[in-house]
Amino acid sequence: MHTIVINIPISELGGDQQIVGVYATTSRKALTVLRDPRAPEHPGEFVQVGRQGNPAFCELLVAGKDKDLYNETPPAVDKSLFQKYALAPELAKLLGDPANLQTDRTDLAGIFIPDLIKVDLSTGPAQLAGSPNFHRLGIFGGDTLISTVQQGFGKGTIPGGWPNGRRFGDDVLGIAVIAILSDLRTSPPTIFAGFDPKTFNVGGVTHNDITYNMVFPYAATPHNGRDNEHHTQP
Repeated sequence: MHTIVINIPISELGGDQQIVGVYATTSRKALTVLRDPRAPEHPGEFVQVGRQGNPAFCELLVAGKDKDLYNETPPAVDKSLFQKYALAPELAKLLGDPANLQTDRTDLAGIFIPDLIKVDLSTGPAQLAGSPNFHRLGIFGGDTLISTVQQGFGKGTIPGGWPNGRRFGDDVLGIAVIAILSDLRTSPPTIFAGFDPKTFNVGGVTHNDITYNMVFPYAATPHNGRDNEHHTQP
């Protein structure tokens, strides 16, 4: 994976008493001309063909017929076009949620609409993967922060990781599934019965296979591509 890492001082974002949101897009030239297959030409303007905000929103919640539309549009249209997928997620039915958790999911809409990675800048430092109080399930594992600009889940309590930003080590699929199975509209949130933060996982993945770094840019050192095999033989 190719990584671009930028360190931006909070002062350049307008101070710490706010919540900021970011998203990324991928664009390509509108046309590809193959006069010579060895040297294709790419004339025309760049057009957006991909968008990424919160993990799992497009992949898990947006219907197949609208995935291309999502990837071609900006977050400004999310409320009118895609909010319905957060308010009434099909995945809630597939996971067996009771009827009251299949509609009017304003809690999920608050996370995914507009689809931006939102970060509360007013908190103290977040725990990093490898530190004593870090938990891969974030708030569902007791890993929290205190905000001075929002009430959160009471007295400013907000997630220590995704959906408050996204840290290396955050089990974003696990957090998303717990959120869909639970009711975050109540105070305190009503977590689904039988949940155990020590044993819960999605797909058996509970940690990264390489230790993350504790200093900027925090990404783990990649495998040596010449010596590493992606799949081990039985």
